[in-house]
Amino acid sequence: MNKPFLIVRIHNYNRVSLGAILGACSQSLLQHFNLVTWVSDSHYPSELEKQKTLLVYSFMQPHEAIVEKELQAVKAIHPHVEAICGGAQPTAAPQSASDLGFDYVAVGESEDFFPAFLEQWLAGSAQRGIHQAPRGKVNLDLYPGFSPITEYLPPIEISRGCRFGCMFCGVPRLYAATLRHRSLGSIENIIKEYFRLKPGRKRIKFLASNAFAYGSNGLKPDLDALSQLLEMIRKAGVPEINLGSFPSEVRPDFVTREVMELVTPYLSNKTIVMGVQTGSNSMLKKMNRGHTREQAVNAISLLREFGFQPHLDFIIGNPDETEEDQFELIEFMEQMLKEYAIRIHMHTFVPLPDTPWENKLQSPINERVKQRLRELEKAGVLDGWWENHIGYFRHARS
Repeated sequence: MNKPFLIVRIHNYNRVSLGAILGACSQSLLQHFNLVTWVSDSHYPSELEKQKTLLVYSFMQPHEAIVEKELQAVKAIHPHVEAICGGAQPTAAPQSASDLGFDYVAVGESEDFFPAFLEQWLAGSAQRGIHQAPRGKVNLDLYPGFSPITEYLPPIEISRGCRFGCMFCGVPRLYAATLRHRSLGSIENIIKEYFRLKPGRKRIKFLASNAFAYGSNGLKPDLDALSQLLEMIRKAGVPEINLGSFPSEVRPDFVTREVMELVTPYLSNKTIVMGVQTGSNSMLKKMNRGHTREQAVNAISLLREFGFQPHLDFIIGNPDETEEDQFELIEFMEQMLKEYAIRIHMHTFVPLPDTPWENKLQSPINERVKQRLRELEKAGVLDGWWENHIGYFRHARS
């Protein structure tokens, strides 16, 4: 019997998620397929013509329209092809993903789900429609978090989830407000495998919603756990340890003197990325951030004291944001630029599905505020796609 074809649609933005689910599949399972990678802007693979074919997608909200167009084109020419999707957008808005034309939609964390689904699909017993995986249940230690099939060794996921509940963010709901950590032994095994696959590798990055929360309950740092993590990484022979830089940012309330005294001797990155989001205490409260402006200033001061460049995330145009809030944000950024020579990564609020603010609209941004942001951008101290996002993804789109 001829093997069916498993075609994996790979872009730079989904190599991590696709690597995670492929890495969750045993080699014995994948051997039942002719595995094909359809990468980036490559032409449609000829294997789509095969009679037994499953096409795999993972995508986020900004990519939905492109995915829809491509899938419809594939189905028009090859109606026999079945397609499954997962990832952030299908999880947040599964019916919308189903309406794009997908035969199967995976909602939630898919490391447990995807191998079981492939077994069912091979047996001809897979049920079409939306499949809900339990949230906050995947044991990270059971899976490597990557696959050589995607030809990418991603930052090692050391923690998953978040205990906080920011109004603009889908992470707490995606993972049922849990925070789970990969064990030291599991992290060490992945490091060894990375060195085996790429012996000359110098730098290893890590993935976490809050790097300084490793091993903790998610609400305050666990210094012992953080110390054990960094010491293990050093002993594993990693020449350059990157923690606290993208994609393992930190929260201001986790940047304490004790934490900085602990981490500084280990880290090779000279930039720490930190989510501050606004300079207004009233706006921070509306966002449900769980920290204050004063805590942010203290954290920025500590980062500078210990020799790090603070690269700060901010969001403007939040729901119910006043012009006074916006001018307060500009004043705050100006003050931090003057006193601590920060760098700014600017965002404009976009309403994401499955968040408390999913039905909210951007607040208009004052023209003088926009002009000042442009000036800071021109001066080389501000980056980000904030201007591209103005007006994007409004709830009442035309």
